[in-house]
Amino acid sequence: MAEENLDIIVIGAGLSGIAFSRFYLDIHPKHHLIILEDDNCVGGVWGKSRVYDAFWSQSGLRMAGFSDQPIDLPAGAETYHDIFEAKYVTKYLEDYVDSHIYNGKCLRDRILFDFKVVSLEKQNDEWQVWGSDAQTMSASRVVVATGHTSRPVMPALPQIEHFLGPIIHQKDFGKASNAVFKDLSIPNVTVLGGGKSAADMVYASVKAGKVVSWIIRREGEGPAAFTAAAGKGPYRNGPELAATRVISTLSPSCFAEPSWFGSLMHGTALGRRIITSMWGAADEACRKEANFEKRDGARPGFGNLRSTTNIFWCTGPIGMIQREDFWDTIAKNVSVFRQDVVEMRKGSIGLENGSEVPTDALFCGTGWDPNYSFLTNDRMVALGLPHAVEDDDLHTAARWKTLLEAADKQVIARFPQLAEPPPHFEQPRNTTSTRLYRGMVPLCDKSIVFLGDVYLSNAFRTAEAQAIWATAYLDGNYQLPPQAEAENDIAYMAAFSNRRYPSHGQRGNYFHMDLIGYTDRLLQDVGLVSHRKYWWWQDFFSPCLASDLSQMKDEYLAKYHHQE
Repeated sequence: MAEENLDIIVIGAGLSGIAFSRFYLDIHPKHHLIILEDDNCVGGVWGKSRVYDAFWSQSGLRMAGFSDQPIDLPAGAETYHDIFEAKYVTKYLEDYVDSHIYNGKCLRDRILFDFKVVSLEKQNDEWQVWGSDAQTMSASRVVVATGHTSRPVMPALPQIEHFLGPIIHQKDFGKASNAVFKDLSIPNVTVLGGGKSAADMVYASVKAGKVVSWIIRREGEGPAAFTAAAGKGPYRNGPELAATRVISTLSPSCFAEPSWFGSLMHGTALGRRIITSMWGAADEACRKEANFEKRDGARPGFGNLRSTTNIFWCTGPIGMIQREDFWDTIAKNVSVFRQDVVEMRKGSIGLENGSEVPTDALFCGTGWDPNYSFLTNDRMVALGLPHAVEDDDLHTAARWKTLLEAADKQVIARFPQLAEPPPHFEQPRNTTSTRLYRGMVPLCDKSIVFLGDVYLSNAFRTAEAQAIWATAYLDGNYQLPPQAEAENDIAYMAAFSNRRYPSHGQRGNYFHMDLIGYTDRLLQDVGLVSHRKYWWWQDFFSPCLASDLSQMKDEYLAKYHHQE
């Protein structure tokens, strides 16, 4: 494998890596492409090693999967407002890499499993990849598709050496939880963290018959806001309604083209009052669904799950209820603490208020490290990835400070409501924002692309749109604007992320509400339009579905006239 003459190396066989490899080979079926995967299976967060019973899709069936091959659920599969279990995505992706064959070789045959990339460097115009087993390979171009759920963050727990039970991050919950659940010597399970992944582990642990405690630290973003799954009218679920251009227009977006409706909503006091009222109603609907004050049989600590997340601003975690019995299961069976851990003990966890939580196993939903461990710090600085502020030279630091300040003024001028965010938790500002164009490519090197590093609400659509854009870019069918213009675009995107999402936008790549604006912009960049509806009202009110992108391959080939 190391001696093969490679055209391109893809690092990661999650959604982004699979989507790019498929579209790129649709256009270049004879190219030598290899995918390096750290795990022993495909799918990333959807992989066989990571799924578990309480893990469900956060999108409905029509919004999941890739455009060229729908997800088919077996007869009798359990669904909830068209939301379904993650295990069906797992099977879909396993089948997907087997069914896509190019030049006699399927995608699976191009994947090198259990290949942990430890170093990526460029030497003499070739990217050199080193694996943990000293295996090496090189190619003139590389696509980094490791995403943002690859490297778990484990909490620093005081006196952790005293705790003798298993401590498991959500990344390993799928392969490790069954052993814990079957072990009769582990009756007491504690989950640490306030987000959606923590809630899934809590729910699964209760259903496994364990005595469950849930600890959310006192500081930080707090517990997640959980929206209802049900849709309204023709929309099968909440995500379908949210993925319409009419709803998208009710959220400020740096990617959307100016329109009379957007100007009315964001540029006038009346429009802003309407938006504030609408999103305030969404916050209230979450609280009403949970019914913290009057839920029958709720334990005393249930109210500690009352979220302060402002959904419009995404000031904290946001999830979706995927089971009818979710809130009853939590309220009646889980001891919830909003306290900081002060001591790990044998068989228990000590909290700052003096409580002692019996614990035989600890599950951690404590987030992810977004950095690329296989790149040197100098390489990250050179490529424009987020890095320590002090690593910039004085000239570069001053230039980007000026660019970001000017961009921030532009954002506020267009969206005045973003000048005054609500109270929120703010992450420490110890790194620069990203300097990748469209969140994918550095300005200094045309031979490397980063996929899956932009946070949006639907990973399938994001992965496919980025794959199309990246293919066009690597083919030379899309040229970046001149340096100064590109830097202004990058600064505007980063300044918007920081203003629009004050708790998460410091790195300039968080755009939870911008799925339609971002993916539309990528396809507009490369001149493709087949995803849009013919009639304006259909385009405005229809949800954006996976099948919308089904004509992209043919449109691309017709536009650029070169299948090899």
